[in-house]
Amino acid sequence: MNEHFSQPLVTVFGGAGYIGSVLVPLLLNEGYRVRVFDNLLYGDHGIERLDSSRVELIRGDICDTFAVSNACRNAEAVILLAAIVGRRANDINRTTMRDINFLASSVVLDAAVEHGASRFIFASTDSVYGVQSGIIYETTTPEPVTLYSRLKLRMEERVTSRKARGFHPVALRIPTCYGYSPRMRFDLVANSMIRDAVCKKLVTVLGGEQWRALVHVEDAARAFVSCLRAHENLISGEVFNVAAKSQNLQIRDLAKLVLEVRPDSDVRFEDAEPDLLDYHLSCAKIEKILDFEAKHSIRDALIDLAGRLERQEFGDPYRLKYQNT
Repeated sequence: MNEHFSQPLVTVFGGAGYIGSVLVPLLLNEGYRVRVFDNLLYGDHGIERLDSSRVELIRGDICDTFAVSNACRNAEAVILLAAIVGRRANDINRTTMRDINFLASSVVLDAAVEHGASRFIFASTDSVYGVQSGIIYETTTPEPVTLYSRLKLRMEERVTSRKARGFHPVALRIPTCYGYSPRMRFDLVANSMIRDAVCKKLVTVLGGEQWRALVHVEDAARAFVSCLRAHENLISGEVFNVAAKSQNLQIRDLAKLVLEVRPDSDVRFEDAEPDLLDYHLSCAKIEKILDFEAKHSIRDALIDLAGRLERQEFGDPYRLKYQNT
């Protein structure tokens, strides 16, 4: 028997996206075979150049029930990253949003159960907490205020309710990510600030008093790996905030950090409507139960991105390909 077929298979829906294209190499390093299912709207971002003997790339539509079912065959674990996110989540019509972020996601969940996957890891969002203040724990009552966050919460509840003997689902509430990914995004707050600092010498901040929980994209990806490595009893039916202890900060302080990295730039503050996300996210649960701790600092990531921008690795970083539009 080919030794690769003795390695567990993980199917990653959305595996060519911002988090996915960072996660897939981590899974390979952990010894998994990986099946990536993605519509490749923004390209494959190096997935095809990875170890072809252990990576299978399927270009498909998450709304295609037959294709989704086939993608879950023989998978030990299924990771669901695929969703409408970013600005598209605000602009797209409600029916399409529901079809993809809830109905199609539910089909993925059902297919994972049907084909005998033992673990299912769902990428949720910290925006399920809505407009709250203070420290936010997993036990804090969610108060989603957007259709996107309401659908994510409904899907969370559906995922965790499927906990059963032999099937161990978990939801990860991921805050705003930052940092380099092969499928780069510049529509995320820290990434967009350093881009503007390098390219325009001016960072525009709307408001500034609002808080953001931030996490490096690789640390977010590592959280999924932690859920695969952990004993099933630790993750089954659970929800975790994927947070970094020192990376809850006000947007004005993030702007100051950008200026420390790029002192040749300036910042302009403008009035803005109250922000829908304004709280401090606790990471105590994931640290205690999964022994998970963020490795990356915002400063180092900003320095890294500034260097890449100066080397023009992205060409024009304002192109739509770098935004989820």
